[in-house]
Amino acid sequence: MIVVKKELFKAWFFLICAIVFEVLGTSFLKMENVILGYFFMAMFIAFSYFFMGKAIKKIQIGIAYAVWELLGIILILAISFIIFKENLTLSQILGIICSIAGIIMINIGEVKE
Repeated sequence: MIVVKKELFKAWFFLICAIVFEVLGTSFLKMENVILGYFFMAMFIAFSYFFMGKAIKKIQIGIAYAVWELLGIILILAISFIIFKENLTLSQILGIICSIAGIIMINIGEVKE
């Protein structure tokens, strides 16, 4: 029982790593130096997919992807507000809220094996 929990904890850790690296990779696309930005983006996205591959060995892919998208959206929004000083319109905010609600509903409604 403890081994299963430890492996599941590692899988969730890998998923969090995948999310963080994906957000970092996406954020580097805003760099002034385009070549360097693409280099870091490709490197971080590669790390992201590596960790996602490790995570889905123990986490259902539907749940892993839903969590990846949900946390990724939240982190990207935070970075866009804090670092890039970007704003959203009311319709964009409502769309994001609907997307988050949809991802949560998919996650809750997933059939467990």
